[in-house]
Amino acid sequence: MQTDDAPIRLVLVTGVSGAGHSTALKILEDHGFAAIDNLPIALVDPLIALEVETSGRQIAIGLDARTSGFSKTALDTLARNLRKRLGSQFRMVFVTAAHGDLMRRYNATRRQHPLGAGLSLEAAISADMERMDDISAIADVPIDTTNMAPVDMRRLLLERLNLATDTPMPVHIISFSYRYGLPDTADQIFDMRFAKNPHWDDGLRAKTGLDKDVAAFIAADPVTSDVLQHIKHILSETLVRMRHEGRPHITIGFGCTGGRHRSVWGARQIADWVAEQGHSVELTHRELIANRHKGQP
Repeated sequence: MQTDDAPIRLVLVTGVSGAGHSTALKILEDHGFAAIDNLPIALVDPLIALEVETSGRQIAIGLDARTSGFSKTALDTLARNLRKRLGSQFRMVFVTAAHGDLMRRYNATRRQHPLGAGLSLEAAISADMERMDDISAIADVPIDTTNMAPVDMRRLLLERLNLATDTPMPVHIISFSYRYGLPDTADQIFDMRFAKNPHWDDGLRAKTGLDKDVAAFIAADPVTSDVLQHIKHILSETLVRMRHEGRPHITIGFGCTGGRHRSVWGARQIADWVAEQGHSVELTHRELIANRHKGQP
């Protein structure tokens, strides 16, 4: 058995259909777990032996009414065995919700209930809740998602599992040229075309926003410096909010006409600042990379 201070490596997620089983798996996946849904009970033990005990991976497995071989006896036997082998590195999560809340969710999504063949929706939910009632007793982490927003479920689930809820959010910052389109993955875009353009300076045209004299040229404009401070203020609010909302990452784009001077400078300035705020930052200069591939400076 593993020691109590060892990190969690395996989470089994089960519960009443429609209560948030898939949402819980997605939360754990965003937190670094490999998520596997609806794996037959007979395959769970071999997978754990290979991926968790041998390879040391963090795995989250979803098991519910759809699962082949699913029963209280099978799940109880599996959980007891895993607790002996993994100790505190194993947790079993059980999600449930009030009958009326489940009715509203299924009516809103118009999905068929897994037990719905030959039964009304109300009867299928009742049968599922009755079937799963005994299973809740063997779970380590029961969660009632009635009237609960996904962001609140994320916070509660991670807290109950003693997983960090305030980890830095990865931020990808990309500079680009409007001539070649917006970055497909961008969540926020800042247009740097208002800034004075080094392109019209013969001594700076061939250089990029990474060069000191180009950076000095752009930064000398007080309007540009003021706008950069406003961008920092906007991001200081939105990055914190997005992290609390459970966003796994964010991409921020800085664009200008050629993607060579102003956008590169702005992206670099903000990337340095975001890193100082404690976030993991990836910086990409799209057009500079494209030009290098073409053999251009």
